[in-house]
Amino acid sequence: MNNSYDAVILIGFGGPEKPEDVAPFLKDVTEGRGIPEERLAKVAKQYEQIGGASPYNRLTQEQAEALELLLQARGLTLPVTVGFAHSNPRIADTLAFLARQGKLNVFAIIMAPHRSPASFDKYVAKVNEAIESLSAQGFPPLHITYAPEWHTRPGFINAMADHVKAAYAQLTPEEKSRQRAELIFTTHSIPKAMAMKSPYSKQFEETAQLVAHQAGIPYYQTAFTSRSGRPEEAWLEPDLGDFIERRTYETLSACVVAPIGFLVDHVEVLYDIDTLAQEKAKWKSLHLVRAKTVGNHPAFIAMLASLVEETPLETKPNP
Repeated sequence: MNNSYDAVILIGFGGPEKPEDVAPFLKDVTEGRGIPEERLAKVAKQYEQIGGASPYNRLTQEQAEALELLLQARGLTLPVTVGFAHSNPRIADTLAFLARQGKLNVFAIIMAPHRSPASFDKYVAKVNEAIESLSAQGFPPLHITYAPEWHTRPGFINAMADHVKAAYAQLTPEEKSRQRAELIFTTHSIPKAMAMKSPYSKQFEETAQLVAHQAGIPYYQTAFTSRSGRPEEAWLEPDLGDFIERRTYETLSACVVAPIGFLVDHVEVLYDIDTLAQEKAKWKSLHLVRAKTVGNHPAFIAMLASLVEETPLETKPNP
């Protein structure tokens, strides 16, 4: 068991916790990108349709609490904190809090299973900025050790497979007996140019294949959600909504959508899948059942605990 760490931090995107947080949050996310105000207003309305805010921060905090309790039960007493890129508590604020407590050997888990510049590199950059700022303030160097890739670890795969099987159980016997139901794995779309320079697509496919096998589903499809950016820019496809529309012409009558790229519910799940894709499915008379996000499934939390226990401490200060 590795007991060299002083603390653990779960690093994530963040989300608005109440309606008045939505506009500042969207401005923070799109800072420097020149997004028109009317576009931001349109996105803000998506939050209105899911209750005016996002449960992302609360659900990630619940993951942190579950991980801390499990580590303690395994004999490793460590504070497990959270730090977000675009909402409070910010990554820099959490690291500053840990530094003030003298907790300088920190294990960091970036809460995104598939790596790309958007889902990994930008978080590392924010961590490095925070470390430089703390150093300028006279704090001793922070040692950040990042979790190794975990998109194929059994705990993650088994947790998602459980949710897929639970979703399939909601289909009617007729849908299952005629094999007219399809498993569709989804994740956040990214620009194709970005995908070509990262293992994102390959890792997504590896996770999908393993989850389908563990769930006992012999066939599956993949699709993407939450496309943004300029219309002329190529992003990963097919879009989930377009895919549903095309497949309904091919006698598909039901589908299970498994968001394996999203670890907790937030706007990309609650709006893009539960609202937008579900509306299209209903219009096409398609029975769509969305599998739960991995959340604080015991197998997933146990996998995170194993990462803390098994990963050697990084002894060099971060740049």
